[in-house]
Amino acid sequence: MSVCELNAIHEELRSRRENPPGSLQEARIGFDQLCKRFSAPPDCSSTASTLGGVPVRTVACMDSRRSLLYVHGGGFMVGSAVGFEGIAGTLAAGTSSTAYVVDYRLTPEHAYPAAQQDVLTAYAALLANSEGATDIALVGDSAGAHLIMAALIQARTLGMEMPGCVVLFSPWVDLALTGESIHTKTAVDCFLTPQKLQACADAYLGEQVDAASFILKADLDGLPPLMIQVGECEILLDDAVRLARSAGSAGVDTRLEIWPGMFHVWQAYAPVLSESREALAAAVNFINRVLIRKKPVCA
Repeated sequence: MSVCELNAIHEELRSRRENPPGSLQEARIGFDQLCKRFSAPPDCSSTASTLGGVPVRTVACMDSRRSLLYVHGGGFMVGSAVGFEGIAGTLAAGTSSTAYVVDYRLTPEHAYPAAQQDVLTAYAALLANSEGATDIALVGDSAGAHLIMAALIQARTLGMEMPGCVVLFSPWVDLALTGESIHTKTAVDCFLTPQKLQACADAYLGEQVDAASFILKADLDGLPPLMIQVGECEILLDDAVRLARSAGSAGVDTRLEIWPGMFHVWQAYAPVLSESREALAAAVNFINRVLIRKKPVCA
């Protein structure tokens, strides 16, 4: 670990947290500017398109044989497909995939379950256009990880095929904020605060407060192999641990990685942090290993 790299990132994130933007529009612009520092590999092309009518950013890399649906974070309120081309493109290049980054509807303009429905619609369209579900990986970070889990639970209820695997970075799955780390990790989290999460959860859920913890209460039986990466120093640590425990108890092939000293969605800092690059490489290896294992053998 480079202490200098990590300290510089911590200082920047704390500064952003202590000097919040004056409006939601400013927050969205600032978050996009931060995310766009991570660009897609030079041999990838990026175009605007749709999946089932849902806007997506298609990041196509050479020798693509698979599909990767990426759902970005941002507390359901900020973030865009363009801002996450870098992380999605890097994963796509490493897994011989074409990445589709979902531009789901943001809150408060569109409250629950609009974003979840957009992800489900995009997945259904990708499934319909693919040769098989086993060649599809779903990847998401933070609130995007919540949307993936919620959409998959709904997809299973509808009898839809499950993707080949799922990778979640720093998942936020408990919008009721009941995890112990919400309070025990506050002093070491350089990015998130309980107050910030509560405001985002309230804006997203509106009056549908019963949906706050449904992912952790759901039976996850039948979901695809799952990889979860979470930082040791983030208040959402317990969300990841509880989700992994719930999935494992349901018989889901689950891998949980707790990265020492890391912060919320550190994977997005790959251009300047070695642990980010290592985490993305681990995710690539997981996707490749699982999807190759699931590939049907021709007679």
